[in-house]
Amino acid sequence: MEEKSFEKKKSFFLRWKKWILRGLYGSIGFIVLVVTCDQVVMPLYVKHGKDVVLPSVIGKPFPEAQKFLKDRGFHAILDREAYNSDYPQDEVTFQNPFPESIVKKGRRVYLTISKGEKRVSVPKLVGGSERDAGLKLQRLSLKVGKKNYEFSTYYPRGVVMSQSVSPGDTLQVGQSVDFTVSLGEIPEHFIVPQLVGKSLKEATYILLHDGLKVGRVSREANDNLLPDTVIRQSFPAGTEVEMGQSIDLVVSEFQAEEKDTAAQNN
Repeated sequence: MEEKSFEKKKSFFLRWKKWILRGLYGSIGFIVLVVTCDQVVMPLYVKHGKDVVLPSVIGKPFPEAQKFLKDRGFHAILDREAYNSDYPQDEVTFQNPFPESIVKKGRRVYLTISKGEKRVSVPKLVGGSERDAGLKLQRLSLKVGKKNYEFSTYYPRGVVMSQSVSPGDTLQVGQSVDFTVSLGEIPEHFIVPQLVGKSLKEATYILLHDGLKVGRVSREANDNLLPDTVIRQSFPAGTEVEMGQSIDLVVSEFQAEEKDTAAQNN
């Protein structure tokens, strides 16, 4: 009986010893885990999430901006491309978050890069009217450049007969296209038109369309007319002249009272 009782006590003690050792080892493991997290994992996490100032990469070529951000612990993401007249092609025009923002290291930075200035295909102007040529250029955000007028036995009066940029060639938005408008066949007689009362701009247009030229332009104070109104012309209306004859003009300028006031202010 005593021997059986001893065996039971021994077995009970061994079982408790096992549980105690397991608990001890578990406690040691937990302590090691806590120390590891505190000394290794947490510093890495804190370092990774540290607040930093995001540098600007606007104006840098995309590959350079990408490397610049990567070297500083950020991830550059190409967000989109857009036409931009202020930045050459492939340069960064915008970043999100904004430059100088306070962010975490490892942050993704979304970049917009320039496609350069927008270019458009020049339309065909030859064969169309002067007005249509202007409208076509305007629709494409191109400008009407210098307009010339020449006589032609082939193109009817008012039709565009040549253009400075060939159809299909590309130009940047805002650039100009010159073109020449036909005056039709050379007439037998060149008659001076009535220009008095017209604006200088309108008078110039009329003379060019009639195969004549604007000669010397002088100015004269007149209180009753808007500035640049034609007061006199060197050839009376209806006079027959040679092709290309220059017509001198006298145009109004600011009223005398306004000129005196301007002079006093100066």
